[in-house]
Amino acid sequence: MKQTPDFYAQMIESHRCAAEQRVETRAALLSELRALGVTGIEVQYEGYGDSGNVEDVVVAPDTVTLTDELRRGVEDFGWDFAYALSPGFENNEGGYGELTWSLEADKIVVSHSNRYIAFETTEHEGL
Repeated sequence: MKQTPDFYAQMIESHRCAAEQRVETRAALLSELRALGVTGIEVQYEGYGDSGNVEDVVVAPDTVTLTDELRRGVEDFGWDFAYALSPGFENNEGGYGELTWSLEADKIVVSHSNRYIAFETTEHEGL
């Protein structure tokens, strides 16, 4: 008899693996960025209409320039980290936010906003 896959267990395992990967990526980026003298990173992201991307990466101090490869790594990490906190925010009206990473303290703050359409309906009968 063919066994039905346990999709919930697969999803949990996928989330666990992704979380482990974020920890590894964070440690590698932290080491590389600190070696360059970077003290802070700000990743600004936005998504709507079923797609999204990183809009900007701001590096402190601004005298440090990231290689294209390192910048892509920071963008991917910022997107993945923020997305794990607010999955699906790129759907419909979407959302946007900013991940701020203080490398000196290795502290991350994510400020995220979801967009939505609201409306109010009023009905009057028997007037």
